[in-house]
Amino acid sequence: MIMAEMEKHPDSYMNDGNFLNKLLIPKGNLTYEQVATQTLSPDEKRIINDFVYLLEKSKQLFQQLRHLPQHGHFNWQVHFSRTFDCFSKLWKFQQDHRGVLDMKYGLQRWQIGEIASRIGQLYYHYYLRTSDTNYLHEALIFYLAIRQRDYYSKFDSEEILVKKLRYYARFLVVSIMVNKMDLVLELKSELAGLIEDMSTEQNTQDVDEWKGILNEVTAFRNALCHLTVTRADTSGVTLSHRLITENMVLPETTLSPNPLKLQNALIVGTKIGQPKVTELSLDMYRIGSILEKNPKCLSALKNPIKQYLYKPSARELMCSLAEMGNVLQRQSVQLIYLSGNNVTYTDRGGQDAYTSDGGMHFSHKDTSELKPSSRYCPELLHAEDLNPFLRHPTLLIVEGEEKSFLNNTSAVFRQPVVVLLSPKLIPHTLKGDKVGSLMTLFLHCPMMGMSLLCNIDQISESQWRKGLIIIRGLLAEILTIISSSKNIHSHIIQLLDDPFIRLILLRFCLFTAVLQMHTAFKTEEYYPTSVPSLKFAEICSKPAIKRGIIDIANILESVVLFSAP
Repeated sequence: MIMAEMEKHPDSYMNDGNFLNKLLIPKGNLTYEQVATQTLSPDEKRIINDFVYLLEKSKQLFQQLRHLPQHGHFNWQVHFSRTFDCFSKLWKFQQDHRGVLDMKYGLQRWQIGEIASRIGQLYYHYYLRTSDTNYLHEALIFYLAIRQRDYYSKFDSEEILVKKLRYYARFLVVSIMVNKMDLVLELKSELAGLIEDMSTEQNTQDVDEWKGILNEVTAFRNALCHLTVTRADTSGVTLSHRLITENMVLPETTLSPNPLKLQNALIVGTKIGQPKVTELSLDMYRIGSILEKNPKCLSALKNPIKQYLYKPSARELMCSLAEMGNVLQRQSVQLIYLSGNNVTYTDRGGQDAYTSDGGMHFSHKDTSELKPSSRYCPELLHAEDLNPFLRHPTLLIVEGEEKSFLNNTSAVFRQPVVVLLSPKLIPHTLKGDKVGSLMTLFLHCPMMGMSLLCNIDQISESQWRKGLIIIRGLLAEILTIISSSKNIHSHIIQLLDDPFIRLILLRFCLFTAVLQMHTAFKTEEYYPTSVPSLKFAEICSKPAIKRGIIDIANILESVVLFSAP
């Protein structure tokens, strides 16, 4: 009610001497009586009135943003702009008038921290909507400032302690997204201490939930850091996997007369038992990071807009696919990434549109409940379900074992459609999702994928750099083979001009060549597949490709695991 009146008559409220008595004073500040009995000059009254107005207005706008649809709302930028503007004014205002607000209003340090934390949240969510990593780094700057200035150092209630815990949880997610793994370790330790304080001092029932969050972060970080690259002084090397000039593989000329650019990506994760942090599984994080450029280079290149869906309902997935198609522009490509568990039908009879033998399970239920099911189960994604959304050029990546995505997903609208599917079988020595799915790991970083295949968890910086140089040469060689081949389907050629898609397709080819030479991968069911075919036989038979893979195996001292060229 008060906020509605303030919106109608802002000037009269700013000049109203009784304005302070009409507002709820936030917990921790002076009481109504304390404020009312103080001798305030007209300037002090104005400062406090203005601050409270901005504070309440910012909270209102922030709440409105939280109720916006995550994607697809045509007016979202207007809402973000208004909220950013209000918080910017609030932040500058409290800096300019800190003395009066401290002494006359009783402004607490944790309240300043809350304002900064919400600004950090705004930057992070703007990054999620735009995929512009500059905003991600801005969020990190605010979270770092809160920690450095110790805004949450003093708290006298469980409510403020919970605010501090939430700040740490958000800080951890941003630190993971910008690949600050040393910082993640520090924050993890500090969060563990806070949870311990909660269990001993506050005696709250939320302790187990916060311990679960801490365990999630620990498992996620351990999976990301399963390979340690060390320097001569034994310190670790920070590994970055975003697109940079050095790992781009450039064709000599434009490969297609009608080059396409990746505009949107829908990244879906439903795999059970895989490490996750908040609503982001390990596979989702890895595929998302290779769809971003390093903000310090490639200024002319724009990141595709990404949407993450963690264990969505089938209805949510269909709505997101439809919305992505609505916003796609001409000469643009959409990328659909699906990582999930597959289910084989028990009933295969009946005449209907579904001819596949299985589907991908979409459910919020625990994995133990995954059983062979009816083809009519509403939480199963059938390969045929995707066909209506292939009205635009599409790269579909399926991290699962269901081959029907190849046979029953096609370019029904005569648009370029390329499907990449992970192996149906994985050797038992590599099974388990503690370090994520093998194909996605290889697309994310071939050198890390090679290390996992060789069962190596630590290498020197020299080994790492030598391996990267060889991989770069192999990818360039594969591009030469594809671009000069007369047997490669035109759909593949059309997608190759986009640098993000090109890197994915070339790494996929290298992944296939590596598995075909690895002694543990024995038959066709152990190899990835694609439609249209990328002509793996032509690529894998080249002596230069075989020599390069053996050279990497030599660097990793694991040549015995690979067949000789």
